Amino acid sequence: MILATPAGADDFEKAMSDAAAGNYGEAAAGFHKLALTGDPEAAHNLAILFASGRGLPQNSVEAAFWAWRARLAGLRQAAPLVIQLMQDLTAERQATVATRLEETLTPDAEAGDGAAMLALAAVHSAARPEPDFATAHAWQSIAAALDVPGAIAARNATLESTAPEHRQKVQDQAMTAFKDWCGRQAQNAPAACVPVTK
Repeated sequence: MILATPAGADDFEKAMSDAAAGNYGEAAAGFHKLALTGDPEAAHNLAILFASGRGLPQNSVEAAFWAWRARLAGLRQAAPLVIQLMQDLTAERQATVATRLEETLTPDAEAGDGAAMLALAAVHSAARPEPDFATAHAWQSIAAALDVPGAIAARNATLESTAPEHRQKVQDQAMTAFKDWCGRQAQNAPAACVPVTK
């Protein structure tokens, strides 16, 4: 079922009108344009069109990618679709979706976008067929050091789910990741980088 969004963007309303009129190809093009800008409702609707094969070739990998994009952008309604789609994919296809998400999120995370860091952590911990909690914790730790809302709770939850005998190693890996990230920031490094780079 296509999700509506609060009144606002003319482009979104046009895509919704196209979908309601059965012009699914036009709707898909409109939702795609908006989804590329980070609109979670548009990404969710695009995922539904890929999943149903309306206006687009039916493709579960594309559907899962866009459903994840919606979920990572904060659209809670996308979670059931993500679960359903990922369960239907092989481990290899799940890894394809996760890799594509990582490629999409990494430039923003590297540039200091805290939301992208937390989204990237979620990909490592939940989208990959073999979760990588150490990398998820590292991104959460960087975000926490930058005072990103929700990062401390996420970091602590990930560390708590790690076996006690591995927690110090995971923290050490996070420290190394933070130092490396700080080193890549050059002159734009935040103040939090000073204690670990001097």
